[in-house]
This record gives sequence, C-alpha cells and structure tokens, in this order.
Amino acid sequence: MRWWTRDRGPTDLSNGVLLCETCHHRIHDNGWEIRIDAPGTGNGSGSGGGSRGRARVWFIPPRYVDPQQAPRLGGRARFDIAA
Repeated sequence: MRWWTRDRGPTDLSNGVLLCETCHHRIHDNGWEIRIDAPGTGNGSGSGGGSRGRARVWFIPPRYVDPQQAPRLGGRARFDIAA
C-alpha cells in the first residue's frame, strides 16, 4: 500500500483498504503500515496465499507495539483461518 501524500501512491481501489475514520487516523498517526498481498502470493504471511482467491490485507504494528513487527491479518480473512 502506497500512501497518497507520503509515497505519492495512486488514489484508486487497487491501492486502498476500507477503514473507519478512527482506524484510518490510527494507522497514520501511530506508525502502523499496511501490506496488501495479491491472491495466491502468500507474501508476508507464510500461509500460502489468498483466502478464496482474494487479496489479503496485513497490518504491521510499529516497534513500540510489537518489537518483531509481526504482520496481523486484517479483514474477513482472519476469520477464515479458524474455520
């Protein structure tokens, strides 16, 4: 994910994640990063790919939250793992 102001990222759906206003500001203000993996790549997770052919969204915390900065699966895909 490339931020619009920081990274000159595109303002299109392929470079976006749906967040509520509060979470949007937390991402920007508290140093979190977002990674979007294309379906089937498994990048960032080691889990072998997208869920049901969908891209996976990963939230990477800042070091003060998690020194290892372990990616956390976001969206509905995190519930698919338990099923």
